[in-house]
Amino acid sequence: MNEFDPRFTPDQLMRFCLDAIHEIRPDDLAYLFATGKSELEIRNQIAMAMHRNRGNNHVIAREWKRHDLAVLENGDPKLIIEGKSWIHADAANPKKLTKGKDSIQSGMLRDLKKIKATAKRFGSINEYLTITIFTVDVSNKTKAEIDAAHIKYARSHKKALGSKSSGIDGSVGRGALTEMLVNYGIVKREPLNVSNYLNFRVFADFFLLKPF
Repeated sequence: MNEFDPRFTPDQLMRFCLDAIHEIRPDDLAYLFATGKSELEIRNQIAMAMHRNRGNNHVIAREWKRHDLAVLENGDPKLIIEGKSWIHADAANPKKLTKGKDSIQSGMLRDLKKIKATAKRFGSINEYLTITIFTVDVSNKTKAEIDAAHIKYARSHKKALGSKSSGIDGSVGRGALTEMLVNYGIVKREPLNVSNYLNFRVFADFFLLKPF
């Protein structure tokens, strides 16, 4: 990676994030997703890549003024990234996607409001949201096998796979989340290079939203 400019375009930041995430081995990514939500690990991986490639007048700040990740230039925020992680089944469920204060949409709108408040205080800021969604294929696995592997959210994965509401690789959730996000900005989406955790196949997608 080369030294970066915090005034990333969506394409540039998407490539930077994917390159950073894919420094994690595919089987290690599978482990992270299968055993819990991984928004902090993904955030930290991106942050470390930024730190390694920062300019002399840049500081890469995690948890800066309640923002997940910020690039400070001479002390002022020039780039802010908020990140979330969900399972494909959440995005495939219309209620979980858009209904109520605990929905994916509500969480996203809270993050956007928080960023706008910071931009009002500090001036122009390059604003982005990231969302990672994932599925662990627990179909055809016994409860004993799932429990022994300590798969998190196994019941939700299994329910969605059994009803075919998310698709074996999360295709329904991936499409539903994309349709919702395009109402709020420029959307970039790529599958992550994830393999297996033990005998469980894991799928994951990375989204980047540049708000309007």
